[in-house]
Amino acid sequence: MVMRNQHVVTMLRGTLLACVLACTLETQGDPVMEAFIAKQVATRTLSADLKQTLHWTMPPRHVESSGWFFYQAPDSLCIKLTNANPEIVVVRGSDLYIKRGSQPRTHALLANRNGKPTQNVQFLLSVFQNGCTNYSGLFNLRTSMSTNAMTVTLTPKDTLKLFPLRQVTNLLDWPSMEICSMRIGLVFNSYISYEFRNVVRNHTLAVDVFDLPPR
Repeated sequence: MVMRNQHVVTMLRGTLLACVLACTLETQGDPVMEAFIAKQVATRTLSADLKQTLHWTMPPRHVESSGWFFYQAPDSLCIKLTNANPEIVVVRGSDLYIKRGSQPRTHALLANRNGKPTQNVQFLLSVFQNGCTNYSGLFNLRTSMSTNAMTVTLTPKDTLKLFPLRQVTNLLDWPSMEICSMRIGLVFNSYISYEFRNVVRNHTLAVDVFDLPPR
């Protein structure tokens, strides 16, 4: 089976950060998770340096890209990757725009169908809009602690529903609970990972951050 890069990357957008909170309802009463949720909900803006790694086993491919991630409440998001084939993802309200290299800009509307978002980037927006409680039933959650880090591992309750996702491993700094990295495990041992550096919350973003990418 050949992994389709565009499909998998779109899937990743949906699990970015929000996967940490996907089991919110099932962790009510846990002071650590509740504090993390409160941190996200209180975020009005966020920016970070971003490193993305795409690793495919079928066909073999390994690509590392760098760029930036931006969020602004209540419903704006932007991911900019600068590599040989630059990519821009912009969400403004219910509208999703994606521009990859010289390809035409695409547009889709964000909606839910049978309890699952039609565009997985909705997971990410849901983190800051409502604590992601509306998607809590999709994952099982396991946490572990070390001296300076917390690891949150998520596995889909229904693997067919979330195919090709198999496992999400999130590394959080402790005690700040700032997200450091996320590894998305996929079928056939493929994976996508994100590393976040220089995260800054609740500051003024440039006015053009969420401008639409060129057609």
